[in-house]
Amino acid sequence: MLSGQSWFADRILCVSEDHQLIPERPRSRRRTAVVLLFIAALLGLPAGFIVANAIRVPTVKSLDDYQPAIITRIYDRQGIPFAEYSIQKRIVVTKRDMAPALVDAVVATEDADFYRHGGFNPKAIVRALIKDIVARKRIEGASTLTQQVAKQLFLTREKSLRRKINEAILAVDIEKNFTKDQIFELYANQMYLGHGAYGVEAASRLYFGKHAKDLTLPEAAMIAGLMRSPNSSSPISHPADALARRNHVLRRMRDEKKITRDAYEHAVNAPIVLGTYKEEAPATGAYFSESIRQYIENAPQYGVENLYQRGLKVYSTLDLRMQQAAEASLQRGLRAWDRRRGFRKPTRNLVAEGIDIATYKDPSWSNEPYNADKLYPAIVTSVDKTGVKARVNRDEITLAPSAFAWTQRKTMEATLKPGDQIFVRVEDDPKTKAKKWMLDQLPQVQGAVVILDVKTGEVRALVGGYDFQMSKFNRATQSRRQTGSGFKPLVYGAAFEKGLTPADTLFDAPISIPVGNQIYSPKNYYGKYAGIVTIQRALELSINVPAVKTWMMVGANRVVDFARRCGITSDIPRYPSTALGAAGVSPIEMTAAYNVFPNQGVYVKPRFIRKITDQTDRVLEEQLPELSEATQAQVAYVLAHVMKGTIQRGTAFEAHGLPPMLAGKTGTTNGYTDAWFIGFSQEYCVGVWVGYDDPSRSLGGGGTGAEVALPIWIDIVKKIDALKLRTPRPDFDQPPGIVIVPMDLQSGRRGIGPCGRVVMEAFIAGQEPDHDCSGASVAVSKLPYYLQRPYYQPKELEPTQAATDAAAQAGEGAESPAPGVNEPKVPPETTTQPPQ
Repeated sequence: MLSGQSWFADRILCVSEDHQLIPERPRSRRRTAVVLLFIAALLGLPAGFIVANAIRVPTVKSLDDYQPAIITRIYDRQGIPFAEYSIQKRIVVTKRDMAPALVDAVVATEDADFYRHGGFNPKAIVRALIKDIVARKRIEGASTLTQQVAKQLFLTREKSLRRKINEAILAVDIEKNFTKDQIFELYANQMYLGHGAYGVEAASRLYFGKHAKDLTLPEAAMIAGLMRSPNSSSPISHPADALARRNHVLRRMRDEKKITRDAYEHAVNAPIVLGTYKEEAPATGAYFSESIRQYIENAPQYGVENLYQRGLKVYSTLDLRMQQAAEASLQRGLRAWDRRRGFRKPTRNLVAEGIDIATYKDPSWSNEPYNADKLYPAIVTSVDKTGVKARVNRDEITLAPSAFAWTQRKTMEATLKPGDQIFVRVEDDPKTKAKKWMLDQLPQVQGAVVILDVKTGEVRALVGGYDFQMSKFNRATQSRRQTGSGFKPLVYGAAFEKGLTPADTLFDAPISIPVGNQIYSPKNYYGKYAGIVTIQRALELSINVPAVKTWMMVGANRVVDFARRCGITSDIPRYPSTALGAAGVSPIEMTAAYNVFPNQGVYVKPRFIRKITDQTDRVLEEQLPELSEATQAQVAYVLAHVMKGTIQRGTAFEAHGLPPMLAGKTGTTNGYTDAWFIGFSQEYCVGVWVGYDDPSRSLGGGGTGAEVALPIWIDIVKKIDALKLRTPRPDFDQPPGIVIVPMDLQSGRRGIGPCGRVVMEAFIAGQEPDHDCSGASVAVSKLPYYLQRPYYQPKELEPTQAATDAAAQAGEGAESPAPGVNEPKVPPETTTQPPQ
């Protein structure tokens, strides 16, 4: 009996489906079958090897989680986008958010059998092959939309048989796992369509200023025509080629019966009309958005990839209206101060560079209407006694002598020449209201603005310099500048915590304070000293000596601790000169510290972000206010009330005409290197800093906070009021435990009887003055400071060592002009920096 192995070797036994034996095949047929199997094996092994190595197909299941690189947008608090970040400018939309004509145009042009094939189209391959053979070159492609999706998402641009095999197999696999509409959406959102736009939505906004769902037939055909060659078919750079390509798409739509002949005739004769998307991010808030970009990039939960590729939605605290107001006011103020420093000759001449001034086009020129708050580069074409002729874009302009009167020159013949690049701006003639061009210059001085919401600490506006494109250094958050007299409220705040009041008096006279082995002798502005002076008057006039004395009486540790509780993180030297602002602090920290005063003693950390979501609006992060008690509500209110005097009677009197209630403090550093004004209402705290990036460079004589920073602050507040974003009110929110009583401004006595000047003053209940005015107190206040000394009783720890100052004069040494205070016509040179 043969073994089973021999039996299967000699016989081929077949079994039917019903398990019945089938008779043996003849031996010759069996031999043929064996030969065929042998040949198949010989051919199959190498073929399988080739296929296994040629075809390396990625899994299309990864498309379930596929997210194309899309735009991260930053929105203001009203939901208006103002900044965006992306590697590819793409806005993902579904098919229902695309105009039907756009879908038909793409299908008719790129893959007419899209909804009938299974991934690749044999008929199209044969047709393309025949056309290529006839033409003896490649003139038509045969890739389907699905194959193009496979190529775009999985494969390289390599032109080889292996890639085409992979492409076809991938296309079939994609068709098995996704619907036709899903495949179309992948294609329509992935394709590059020129000028940085990826996908049909971004292209629709770029070229026609509308959403993809709102495209007309000619517009849809234009977008579809960009799929094949976005650069050479661009309606922006190649309008003739774009028109020809659009009409080709329309013919394909007509031939595929997607549109009627009448619709085709109407569309093919339509002109190309480009548009601007009305919701495009405005060119503002660059310093603010850069702060957010840095936060997202450095946050471990986000990083660079999420910022540039995942399309985050960042809902910020910015108010775009305030931001625009702050930027315009800062630029205007910096230019105004820069003009006071004199005209600087142009640094560039096109003629000297060998450039034809008649054909030159500056990169910044555009067809947009001229903005009154913007500088425009202009090219001088001629100069004579009657004025200057120049060109801005296509416009020839004339600068009459009145346009450059600020230069102190009657003619510019010796100053300008043809080819010079100058800067000009448009302004309204005050008499005729007609537009006229004025000569200006790019300022060298810099500045910063911070606007905080008092209650929430939300940053409503932030400007870090004159122009982000010129300098990306954010002076609002990154710079540490000496605060000058702007630090004094923190000194007096610590004093009020210790029990001093606005009515307490100090003796204002030249003093000497030992600091190590040196003697520190602070001096008042203009060398004037008042003698007996209240803290109220000392702060509103920003008198130096009383502030230094208060620092010494309260103690450096108390002042530093108070500043820390108000959010100051910068290093604060424990020297007497710090009372006058020797410490370097960023504008955002100083503004946040002042924000404590109208917020009843509560410090709120400034924040830029409300929440961050992904493209599906899933909340990834939500930021809430970070609060801490900096000081008692009563102390904060008293300090805010004292600072009202700065505007009502003091160094910021220029702002007294603004609707109430406002308070603040000027700040001027030694040598006029930094100028500050930080002020607040019940709703907003606004900080302004001005100075040069070189901290040793002076703003020049008269460069005080009142002269340089305050005008910018006033302009911002006026704009806020014009936008109706602030409500005038008689006073700040008053906490319990406060009394408001009349007080003599000079002596600090109760404002009853024969007083000098009575003001309403706020006190913590029980600390108000209990002595009325007398004729003697008024008489003493009128004496020169050196004759008042016998009538003054020094406070505990008050420095009393007199200093010799032959230049000292009697009077109130206000930092800046104030009503009722005499100041010299020419500010004197400031003193050298005191020892630290």
